[in-house]
Amino acid sequence: MDPRRIDELAAAKARQLDVNRPDAVDRVHHTGKLTARERLAALLDDVDSAVAYGSIAAIDRDGGWVPEAGGVDYVGTIDGQVVVASSTDYTDHGGGYGAARLERLFALAKEHRWPVVFFVDGGGSRARHPRVGRGDLELNGPFGPYQLFDGMAELSGWVPTVAIVSGPSFAGHASLAGFSDFVIGTSGSSIGMGGPPMVEAALGLKLTANQLAGVEMHEQTGGIDLLVPDEPTAIAAAKRYLSYQRDMPDGMASPSAATIAELVPDEGPYDIGPVIDALVDHGSFFELRATFAVAVRTGFARMNGRSVGILASQPAHRDGALDELAAVKIGRFVELCDVYEFPIVTLIDSDGCVTTWLDENGNTVLESGVSRWHSRPIVIHQHRSVPLFAVTLRHGRGMAPHLLAGSPNARSVPVMSVAWPTVELGRHDGFSATRNANAYDDIIDPADTRRRIVAMLAHLPRPTGRSAKKHPVDTW
Repeated sequence: MDPRRIDELAAAKARQLDVNRPDAVDRVHHTGKLTARERLAALLDDVDSAVAYGSIAAIDRDGGWVPEAGGVDYVGTIDGQVVVASSTDYTDHGGGYGAARLERLFALAKEHRWPVVFFVDGGGSRARHPRVGRGDLELNGPFGPYQLFDGMAELSGWVPTVAIVSGPSFAGHASLAGFSDFVIGTSGSSIGMGGPPMVEAALGLKLTANQLAGVEMHEQTGGIDLLVPDEPTAIAAAKRYLSYQRDMPDGMASPSAATIAELVPDEGPYDIGPVIDALVDHGSFFELRATFAVAVRTGFARMNGRSVGILASQPAHRDGALDELAAVKIGRFVELCDVYEFPIVTLIDSDGCVTTWLDENGNTVLESGVSRWHSRPIVIHQHRSVPLFAVTLRHGRGMAPHLLAGSPNARSVPVMSVAWPTVELGRHDGFSATRNANAYDDIIDPADTRRRIVAMLAHLPRPTGRSAKKHPVDTW
């Protein structure tokens, strides 16, 4: 082989490196962000040992190698776990997807059950590839079973998918975020289906990307799972999220575990957060969608090292009463725990489902559609196969226990249903006929809650070797 061919290939690949793109690197650093390659170097254990995909896209008419545009893709490891890692490069054709690199990796992720973590800032797929009309011979065009959207749909519920939005993310890039299990946004970023140029052309409004579709708005409305200040924090959060896919050998109880009863008053509102922290391994609670549907709190934690999902009503917000958005939040979280085999610990202290609210002016606001939305999490619980531990702290009124823990006389019955001495028993209300309010396995000392759950978890090992997907995870 003519050595010049190898030298030309090496030179083409070298043109993609940050050291040979100083102007582009300066533009990125000027915004306080990392380049695509810096992102993945921070994300992966060792980017030098990772395997790059699709770095050469074509050969031109003169026989020269043409590097791929728009992003960087690897198969590497995070904390020893093999993953697909990808980052768009906004400085290179707007980060647009034009070849089939990612689709190819989606197929490999499904085959080998590799998690997918990608940065998805960009303006969507390119309508015309930058090489169109140049006569280049494409080398990495579409091959494999999937394109972008159907590939993400196939991965849903089979492998964890994490999207980091750090910049403007519109059109197809926003869709990729929407398909993902866990969406992290950095401050000042945006997610929308149509960008500012489209809005200006259609409506005559001049808006910045963040004004149009800022992640700060999405944090409040459930469009993202976590808002963080910057990319290093986003990368750390992605790693922490994936870490719950593995159990630890053991864990340390919180210093407040022994005095957990003192955190719950006999009557009146209180914050469920300290109760969660006292119950789980010290510092292990990782909350999802914290500012969306605040009547419930959801997140992952550990109990003596075992990864669990935490689902808790929030008595500090309208006595923990559940509305439509709370039902949405509960349903998706139960699905997420079910597909990734996280036992669920549910803390119940709720006045039930609501049909009307009083707004800040004292006016009655109707919470419509209760006959439909209350049934959503109940149906999901019915198909749940992971064990659930239900702990009623005080009130379990109306349909709230059904939404939080499933029907007590159905396939989804909790593996353990206990209550604290502060539990309300025998309450008569409009929903009394639907639930036996006294159906508990035991009334326990609050300080014994953690020990009981940990002891039962030891008899319920995490299933391994599943060969088929249970179900996808609802995108909402």
